[in-house]
Amino acid sequence: MTYPLIRRVARGVAALMLTLGVTQVSAFGPGGPGGGNTPAASDASAGEELFGRNCQQCHNSRGKGGKGPQLVKGAWGPGGANSDDYMFKIISEGRPNTQMGGFGPALKPEEIRQIIAFLREEAKRVQIADKKADAADDENWF
Repeated sequence: MTYPLIRRVARGVAALMLTLGVTQVSAFGPGGPGGGNTPAASDASAGEELFGRNCQQCHNSRGKGGKGPQLVKGAWGPGGANSDDYMFKIISEGRPNTQMGGFGPALKPEEIRQIIAFLREEAKRVQIADKKADAADDENWF
């Protein structure tokens, strides 16, 4: 009986942290937002269009995963292990022994940064939606 109460308290704390913007700091993972540049909303918007043209075929719409892995949860999501610099390297150089080729020759560095900004924003949206869905599921038990 105490476990559901603990879960509700933890979700409340997480919601408060989101409200205070605490996740914004950790959204870039260890290593910070590569190069010291904080992505602007316009970067994320431009990145969404670039993602649709270059990445969606393998990583599905909005990075949910398909032929390639999902890019909005886990190591790629908010607070995940991958820094922006690491993501930049993977996108520009590709991943050896996988189907992920490098986009460095096709995209400008600022375009790759825009894709990363879009993925970070989308990861935040997914995280918030997941928390709301979990909270709604918990309401069925009380």
